[in-house]
Amino acid sequence: MKGFLRAIFGIPAGCGIKFGLLWRLGRLVGVNSSVPWPVHFTTTVRWARKVKLGARTFPGDSPNCYINAQNGIIIGDDVNLGPGVGLVSANHDATDNSRYTKNPPIRLGARSWIGMNAVILPGVELGENTIVGAGAVVTKSFPEGYQVIAGNPARVVKKVEKK
Repeated sequence: MKGFLRAIFGIPAGCGIKFGLLWRLGRLVGVNSSVPWPVHFTTTVRWARKVKLGARTFPGDSPNCYINAQNGIIIGDDVNLGPGVGLVSANHDATDNSRYTKNPPIRLGARSWIGMNAVILPGVELGENTIVGAGAVVTKSFPEGYQVIAGNPARVVKKVEKK
């Protein structure tokens, strides 16, 4: 039965059936209708076409996320975002609020976890297996991966052993 529902409603592998059905219903009524992957109805996604997703990754499936991909966002396989996470790839120009800054895309390495209410700012790169603590504000890159970062601004608080 689950296979049938997945096929008929186009629910991706790795996405729960109930969540997938609610996502499809939301798209029918215009909630995040341009987003091609399952997102929670309270999540906001801007510039969805500039998001590149790895396997089993559904950014915004948790409630109240804000995803602005104006400068691009590249997300690896098996990445999880907690509730209220902000991925902000563009800022306003400091002297002209009607313009946006050009920045490299945000890059989230495979198997990374972004904790509740964390914010990832423009141009940040996180290496594989990076865990971002709840409420962290990530203003710079941590490309080496296998670490826990937390705080405002975020800093390394623990290394994670590679297995």
